[in-house]
Amino acid sequence: MGDFPKFQKRVKAFLNGTFTPEDEIEFKRLFCSDCNFFKPGEDEELCCSCFLILKKLVTGGHITLKEISDALKK
Repeated sequence: MGDFPKFQKRVKAFLNGTFTPEDEIEFKRLFCSDCNFFKPGEDEELCCSCFLILKKLVTGGHITLKEISDALKK
């Protein structure tokens, strides 16, 4: 499953349409759940600049979640 198993598990719900980037908490959990600093349910309103960059790239249409998922599998 690669270096980011929680991302790979969660991304399926986004790729099949269950969640969208507008689902703020799930979107943050998608990108942050593999991070050692992320604690679900605690301070989830906080975010790092890496998350903000990824969010801007995805929501701006510059890269897709499928492209990220595929790249992480290599």
